[in-house]
Amino acid sequence: MFIARTRLLGLGLGVLGATGIAGCYQGVPGGRDDGPVDAGTDGDGTDDGAEPPPGVEVVCDDAAPSTPPVRMRLLTRFEYDNTVRDLLGDTTAPARSFAPENKSGLFENDAEIHQVSKDVVRQYLDAAEDVADRAVLERLPLLVACDPLAAGASVCEQAFLGEFLPRAFRRPVTAEETAAFAALFEASLATFGFTEAVSITTQAILQSPQFLYRIEAVPEGAGPGDLVAVGGYEMASRLSYFLTASMPDAALLAAAQAGLLDDPEGVEAQARRLLESPAGRTAVADFHRQWLGLGALGSVAKDPAVYPDIDPTIFATDWNDSLQQFIAHVFFTGDATMAELFGAPEVFLSVELAAYYQASGLDPVTGAWTLPGKHAGLLTQPALQAMLAYPDGSSPVARGVFVRKRLLCQELTPPPNVPIDPPSPDPNATTRERFSQHSSDPSCAGCHSLIDPLGFPFENYDGTGRWRTTENGQPIDASGEILGIEDKSAEGTVRDAAELSAKLAASTDVQSCLVDNWAIYALGRRLDEEQDACTRLDLQAAFAESGGDLRELMIAITTSDAFRFRTIGGGA
Repeated sequence: MFIARTRLLGLGLGVLGATGIAGCYQGVPGGRDDGPVDAGTDGDGTDDGAEPPPGVEVVCDDAAPSTPPVRMRLLTRFEYDNTVRDLLGDTTAPARSFAPENKSGLFENDAEIHQVSKDVVRQYLDAAEDVADRAVLERLPLLVACDPLAAGASVCEQAFLGEFLPRAFRRPVTAEETAAFAALFEASLATFGFTEAVSITTQAILQSPQFLYRIEAVPEGAGPGDLVAVGGYEMASRLSYFLTASMPDAALLAAAQAGLLDDPEGVEAQARRLLESPAGRTAVADFHRQWLGLGALGSVAKDPAVYPDIDPTIFATDWNDSLQQFIAHVFFTGDATMAELFGAPEVFLSVELAAYYQASGLDPVTGAWTLPGKHAGLLTQPALQAMLAYPDGSSPVARGVFVRKRLLCQELTPPPNVPIDPPSPDPNATTRERFSQHSSDPSCAGCHSLIDPLGFPFENYDGTGRWRTTENGQPIDASGEILGIEDKSAEGTVRDAAELSAKLAASTDVQSCLVDNWAIYALGRRLDEEQDACTRLDLQAAFAESGGDLRELMIAITTSDAFRFRTIGGGA
């Protein structure tokens, strides 16, 4: 269902655009899973700091669906582990040891960037052997529900391939595919026996492109450049890997077989079912892990001379769990709105974290600690504040850059020949005073005038996220300012982190940025400025009409043009 809308492409991404603020240094801790915040690249070495192109008027009244061609999508490590768990009952997470995905921007699943390498091929081989051997040794009756001594090896072979292949390939298999794996099974059976034949054939299936990739076949009669609807089984995989980060379950495959995924209503019904399932929580957590860069929690370091009561190597897991509990609370217990994500006062603490943060009155069931006025949503969670800090103190720059990049979709590129060291500690000055002196340098002021005012409101939280009202005997000044965004109603001064969070939650810049990030994660690719323009506008409108409901945004993505259609590429 198309709605009438005409506006400039890129509206809502921020006046400075998603492509960058040229000449601004990011150099802050904790900005990416794999190291410091990237300075002006998309993760693939391409410059992200060019001026945005001029706005192009987009008219989408009753427009035909439009979406760019996409590559086959290689399973990410997280998706691989979940898939072998659901396919074979293997919970060892073998892909944790795989080489990390190449990343474009914030996410690991970009089909253009995340591609196989020689090292990963070897890791697939080793993992397939280990997973298959464990399955045969520990769960053979679940893998082959047939007794070869009673029914005969040939009957059990057919039963095994007939059941396992369609599940592994996430669709009906062709006669040629069945014949190829049957030949392997029979050759292995003649040499090694039935059990080993099951293991060898399973290994081969786990190394096949049909398992490792999400392949969307070209419909008969279609050719390069043609727009086609996503088929039922392909839609099942799109839904499952977006909403559960794993293979389709039996109900989803049955819906595909029955043709129930051929219209938006059927897609929406299955999307709601998946989102409400336990696996739906896993996918929501995975999005936030990548969007927020929570992998950096594992490398957080704190100076024991400044913070003697904390061991980051022990706290990292608790911090991550604390933040993910908060997100799950918002999405699945609360109303899942932007206002709640950026305003809910709860913090969820383990026993160790509660002792460190001197928390009292925790909910005995959930571990929730509620301090209205001191904690206001996502940005004030202790884990995030500890991650976005230096070993010996807070970092207004890290926190301000985080807001610019993750919440406003604005990139910052480094100016040439500018020192990147933070100002030296001063026992007689607050962090704000030290950084204000640092940014008075004309070569720094242009960038820091956009970054620091977004970081200063978090100065009530020290380098571990503990609440404070003074620093070095001086009162904390947590005032700040929002500048450089398109939504002028959200610009202006703020008194503290709570007021900053509330303004950001109501800003169309942040709303549009979050819509884009969810769409990029769901589609496994960057958005195309022209061909995804109407999809973006539809999603932004749907999100606004829902009152900023994040669950409804996820559902809207599954029924969008970009999710339900695809263009056949030249290499398809």
